Order: sequence, then C-alpha cells, then structure tokens
Amino acid sequence: MDEALRALREKNPSLPLYSVHDREFRRYGCVFSFDGQDRLAAALARTPIPESGNAYAASEPTLEAVGVNAALSGACFGGKAVQVGCCNGHGFTMNAMEYHRCSEINMTTTGLVLLLAAPEALHDGALDARDVVGFYLPADTAVEIYPMVMHFAPCRVREDGFNCLVVLEKGTNQPLDTVDTTLPGEDKLLWMTNKWLTCHPDSPQAQKGAYCGIRGENLTLKI
Repeated sequence: MDEALRALREKNPSLPLYSVHDREFRRYGCVFSFDGQDRLAAALARTPIPESGNAYAASEPTLEAVGVNAALSGACFGGKAVQVGCCNGHGFTMNAMEYHRCSEINMTTTGLVLLLAAPEALHDGALDARDVVGFYLPADTAVEIYPMVMHFAPCRVREDGFNCLVVLEKGTNQPLDTVDTTLPGEDKLLWMTNKWLTCHPDSPQAQKGAYCGIRGENLTLKI
C-alpha cells in the first residue's frame, strides 16, 4: 500500500479511503494513459496554486497549448470537442457533489483525494454523506471518471495544496441564463451547463442558492 494512503487512512478512520488502483474504483472510473501525457503533466505542474481556497479554469490556455486535445477526445469522449482546464487549491471539505453527462479526466502532479459517490446513491436530489467514498490519486496518474458519477473539487493531501487536470466536454460548467432550484426532479439540480449539483447546507454553494440535498456530515479530509 502507498505510504501516503496508509497515513490518510490512519488520520481519517471514518472515511472509506482507497487508491484509484484498487478494485473499488472500477464502478466510478478507470486508470488510463494517453499520448502526450508527460507533456501535459509538465504543463500542469507549472499552473499556479492559489495561496488559499480553490481556483478553477474550465479552459487553461497553457494546457490547451500542449496540443493533446485530440488524444483526450478520442480516449474518453468519442471524438467530441473537449476543454482542458484545471482546479488547483487547498480544499479539504466535500461541500457539494456534482455530476455531468460526460466523462471527466483528472490527473495531478501533487497527489490528491477525490470524493466520489455512485449515481444510484442520489435520490431526488438527496445524498447521504455516508455513501461518499474517497480515492487517492497519486502523482502523474490519469483517470477517467465515468458519466453521472458524483464528485466535486479534490482534497489536498499536503500542506502546499494540489493541482488537478480537469478535462470535460466543451462548454461544460458555463453559466446558464436561469437557475431554478424549485423545479421538480432532476431539473432543480441543474446549476451550470452540463452540471447538476447538490450541496451541504453548511457549504458556500448553499449560500449562493444551490439546492441543499446532502444529508449528514460535511466530510473533511485530515492530513
């Protein structure tokens, strides 16, 4: 077992924690590699980590310029146009969970933990925090997160924060003209383009008006 994962398990005994290389990850995604991965990792390592909080760029010019969009599109998106961005920061709290109707590619050069939940754990916008599982993503490992799998911003595993590649179908996470969390069914979760979100009542997302459907503890990762 990776020593970093072992230490995380010791400090977070109530949170199920696995590696993306473990069998448990198979229902949520898969580990894979692609042409130009080393070059993209080098570019990702140069993207800045903010001093506090998280910063998300749906399309980061320095990552797009590496020129691996076609390889990423062919690997996980069936040839559809993609956007290559990143989420970097110091986050360690679940706060919310979202899903897309497309895959998401993640990679890191710092290591991080992804908090994930299976699609069937969501019931009319409600999610029990006990159904959320953590997966350690080691440095320089790329994963595909399958469509509809619930996830949100990564959690840091070291004091200086994390970087995380975020590749999605082009146009994902763009603002909508209107958002209405009073709508019935799944429609109340539609927060941005191709982004359905439910949040914890104690989260910043709740303060912004997102639908509050997460029950139980607002999970945090101790390091």
